[in-house]
Amino acid sequence: MHPATSTPRRITFGEAFDPKNNAFGFLRLVLAISVVFSHSFTLGGFGIDALEAFTKGRHTIGLVAVGMFFVLSGFLITRSAAGGTSVPRFLWHRFLRIFPGYWACLIVCGCVFAPYFAYVEHGTLLRVFAAPRTSPQAYMLHNAGLLHLNGFSILGVLNVFPQSIAGLLSRNPYPFQINGSLWTLPFEFGCYLAVAALALFGVIRRARFLVVGLFVALWSLHTYSYLWPESFSHTFHSGIIAMFIPLGLFFSVGSLCFLYREKIPSSSWAFVACIAVLVASLPVRLFGLAAPIFMSYAFLWLAFNLPFARFDVKGDYSYGTYIYAFPVQQALALSGVQEDGWTAYFVWSLVVTGALAFLSYQLVEAPCLRWKNLKLRDLLRSLLARSRPSPIVETAAVVSVPANF
Repeated sequence: MHPATSTPRRITFGEAFDPKNNAFGFLRLVLAISVVFSHSFTLGGFGIDALEAFTKGRHTIGLVAVGMFFVLSGFLITRSAAGGTSVPRFLWHRFLRIFPGYWACLIVCGCVFAPYFAYVEHGTLLRVFAAPRTSPQAYMLHNAGLLHLNGFSILGVLNVFPQSIAGLLSRNPYPFQINGSLWTLPFEFGCYLAVAALALFGVIRRARFLVVGLFVALWSLHTYSYLWPESFSHTFHSGIIAMFIPLGLFFSVGSLCFLYREKIPSSSWAFVACIAVLVASLPVRLFGLAAPIFMSYAFLWLAFNLPFARFDVKGDYSYGTYIYAFPVQQALALSGVQEDGWTAYFVWSLVVTGALAFLSYQLVEAPCLRWKNLKLRDLLRSLLARSRPSPIVETAAVVSVPANF
């Protein structure tokens, strides 16, 4: 008798994902650099990137990278919400991840980049702060709440507040826009709020099939928009909807991959097949429909299998790279760096952006993330302790003051 041959056991996403040993940090940084790469063509005046040229303007490397950001985020954020953390604590963690670094970036854009732009264009540093309605301080104030970005209000009302500051950058290849990359952040935080709502009502733990329904709805709207864009624009007049649908779809795919991780096989053959489908979809102009499924699987498979474990153990610089690259590239374009060629412009973009990303993480993001386990009770107790006057003990004519007074 021949010994029985055992069939190799199928490994799932649930088994392949190790929270302490994965390449999520590495991929986030790669995606952020991909956005810088894509923007180098437009912001430097070098035309368009290869994917945009091949797809005749329908897709760019930068937008694909943003979509993959949302997939990875959907997987990890849903994991966080399903881990037993209370909804207030979950929102506090998400707030610390987005807002401190974002607010610091707004301040740098308004108080450093804008005066520099004004000096190069008009020979003045401080006059820009007196610009009516479009001053740096107005820019920072109006955008502080993530409610008004990229010409739209996240509440669905057209925003008349422009994204330029005092008409600066009018001579740049991509004029006026101070930091165009920030447009995705309201949608990112909106997805966080949606996950918080699903967790609050028990959907993530007890009714995950409803997330499937949400995915199907977003997929249907995305297909409608992709195949019949004119009809879609007549049906949905708000630009907010058109901007949110693909991002929400990518996020929902990442969320589903976590919720059904024990049923999704983690296969190198499936990874190769996904890449083949994506390549085949390009010439037939179906890349936009294939990417949410096949590229999402491919990136998550890479996150589980690439040998870059704990890549970001010394710091996650992807967020800083993403939010600072755009104004850096605008500053370099204004200074004429692109005249030395695309390679020099791209390299300088990475060097300067990398320095700002390092400072952002070390001085703002990491210190604020240390507050993630802070309890409101402990905070109030600490504040009350500091507000109480220290006791002063008098003995005869001597006044004794405690050392910590």
